[in-house]
Amino acid sequence: MAITVSTNNVIGTQKLATVVALEVAKKAGFLKMASKDYFGSQINGKMKAGQSYDFILPDAGNTVDGLVADPRAIAERKVTLSIKSKVNSVETNALEGVTDLQWEKEIAKTYAANLINTILKEEVQNAVKEATTCFVGSGFKPIAEAGAYLQSITTEDLQGFIDPMAQAVLAANGQAFVPTGAPDALYGKGTLGNFQGVDYKAERWLQPLSVNVTAASAGIKTYATGASADTITLSGVSGNLKAGTPIFVDGAYACDTIGMETNAPYAFIVQEDVAASGDIKVKPIFTANNGTRTCSKAPEAGDSVSLPDNGKYGIAYIRATDAYNFSQVDKLDIKLSKEAGVGDVDGLRVTCNQFTDGKSATNMTRWDMCYMAGTIEPRLVTIGLFKNA
Repeated sequence: MAITVSTNNVIGTQKLATVVALEVAKKAGFLKMASKDYFGSQINGKMKAGQSYDFILPDAGNTVDGLVADPRAIAERKVTLSIKSKVNSVETNALEGVTDLQWEKEIAKTYAANLINTILKEEVQNAVKEATTCFVGSGFKPIAEAGAYLQSITTEDLQGFIDPMAQAVLAANGQAFVPTGAPDALYGKGTLGNFQGVDYKAERWLQPLSVNVTAASAGIKTYATGASADTITLSGVSGNLKAGTPIFVDGAYACDTIGMETNAPYAFIVQEDVAASGDIKVKPIFTANNGTRTCSKAPEAGDSVSLPDNGKYGIAYIRATDAYNFSQVDKLDIKLSKEAGVGDVDGLRVTCNQFTDGKSATNMTRWDMCYMAGTIEPRLVTIGLFKNA
């Protein structure tokens, strides 16, 4: 049913777009904090939904002993992101003179919340599955380990996002976040403080992970590489694996940003819900001995495998500043729109377009966000799975 709106409460599309953008920005800390806009100058004015862009991860050279150099051809690895578009809309009576419904308070805020939460639900869950390391345990030990690991391989600033249930786990273990001063005016809501050198913000879409499998002498049956995903089959494991579950393979270790092996086990993150006895999709690994390497070795048949103990885990997600990209398109002009506006709050842009149907005497207002988000450097992303013992 169309909503009728009083003419006294109608606001222009430019202001309406800005109001929605502000409400979006308040909830969009995950997209904007500790992220960079690598592609904004390329995509503005050239936007096409689904269009992809490549980011190149470079080699790091080959250092050897002595005076004789050992040069090699540069190895590069592409990371591809695609432009996405999300839209929310409302239909109103063209007469707009019957009720006292207020656009700014009753339409813009709720529709903005729906728009950004839809985006965050998708992007947060995608980001978790890009991590190359995962630390698992009770209380906050795995979160301390996750932060310490990233601090050992990068000097960049770190930002953590965590399941809101973390506060209860902290209290149960006699631990607390350390306040970091006045919260950011825009992204301050949900700021928890600092823990072991990492600033944390609550993120509701880091939803708990449940592990419930039977694993007896678990091992690799097969491992196959693919363009967009590698595939693992396991032996000795039954039950179902949830997306986001880490699989650890004996002898497979994560690499730092120049391809050097670390002492942290590589986490093969399950990409989609699957039977443990089926084909398990994980992110592709790169094992060539150069600066783009992500994992020290490829799994082989017979390698031992370990999984987190059964239970329910809260999730902490930590990344370095350069690891994540968030870019937006300047505007989206739709033909036949009678009025258009663009709201921009801290680089979060929402386009508002209004249309009138002359036959049915109804107006349609739509809010669009066109953006490109995703992990550029997965080696600078880690997660902690914490269980309250």
